[in-house]
Amino acid sequence: MRTIELDIRNIHTVRALHVYLRYMLRLAPHYGANLDALHDALCEESEQTRIVLRTGEGMSEEMTSYLLRLVSVFTDAAQENDRLRFDLR
Repeated sequence: MRTIELDIRNIHTVRALHVYLRYMLRLAPHYGANLDALHDALCEESEQTRIVLRTGEGMSEEMTSYLLRLVSVFTDAAQENDRLRFDLR
């Protein structure tokens, strides 16, 4: 199983987050850099993958307000794709 640890504590904008996700999750160059595109990409994952999302104090207001939606996308995708596991830390 491939494990990907995403540490977003020092990411301050949604745009920077999606650049980071594209790189860390090895998403296609045509990745749309939004939550719908992220959900689609996660649901298409064919390799057994565990994603660990690390959050915490010091996150920007923009990221804090985006976090619930981001977690929801990861959770929903993990429920839809049996090859995907999601952990929030």
